[in-house]
Amino acid sequence: MKRSSVIAKTVISFLAGFVIKPSYAVEHDLPLNKTDEGLAYVAAHNPNASTRVIFIHGSPGSHSAYSSYLTDPRLLKGNELFAVDRLGYGASESRLVTSIESQAKAILPLLSHDKANVIVGHSLGGPIALSLALQSPDLVSGLVLVAPAFEPSLEEPKWYNIIADSWLVSWALSKDWATSNGEMMPLSQELERLSKQDWNELDSMPVTLIHGVEDTIADPRNSTYARQKLMGREKRLIEVEEQGHFILWQDAPFVSEEILKLINKLN
Repeated sequence: MKRSSVIAKTVISFLAGFVIKPSYAVEHDLPLNKTDEGLAYVAAHNPNASTRVIFIHGSPGSHSAYSSYLTDPRLLKGNELFAVDRLGYGASESRLVTSIESQAKAILPLLSHDKANVIVGHSLGGPIALSLALQSPDLVSGLVLVAPAFEPSLEEPKWYNIIADSWLVSWALSKDWATSNGEMMPLSQELERLSKQDWNELDSMPVTLIHGVEDTIADPRNSTYARQKLMGREKRLIEVEEQGHFILWQDAPFVSEEILKLINKLN
């Protein structure tokens, strides 16, 4: 592919985040809750469920990124579903938190102690989900990581991040986009720290990586990198043709099916 074509696709994908409302805008009537640490979340409780699924959004985002999943009857049957507003977004504490480990730590109180916990993370939510599993491998039962970012060398600040970080542009950004850009600037260093942790802790944990081969925001090589580091049983990398970074919304039924496949392995 010509370099100019790659650049054009990247710019279009980046700008799409500003102007396009994704097709996940399915309404739900779940009440908003907060942990003692200030993390906001919604929950579709199911007292008879054997599995709790916790959804973590990317950058920027909110729990509403998973609205169509929270109302999916296939997922609701036999599971309870939680979706968070990460620190810095939505109704959660508004301060910028660039630490992947700290973002994950804020979600720890939502882990069930009597159900299997499956964590789903999209984009930056992917490494946060993995960090959560590393912090509590005894409670996290499985991971589904969609279009994640893992390879430090691939996640250096892009030219548009550098421009957005300048005083000439930063003042014009919305709160969410300023927070997102603040997360992107040190992301490579954060991923480097994550890469140095002992991923062997997850050897017995099923992990599914899903990545669109046309992704120009999180290079598909991120998932290849993660798959090479994840050892042990039940590790899968699914590369989806003709899909990009927004596969989470553009093919939600497929992602839901993969979540259910992983849950079935736990039963």
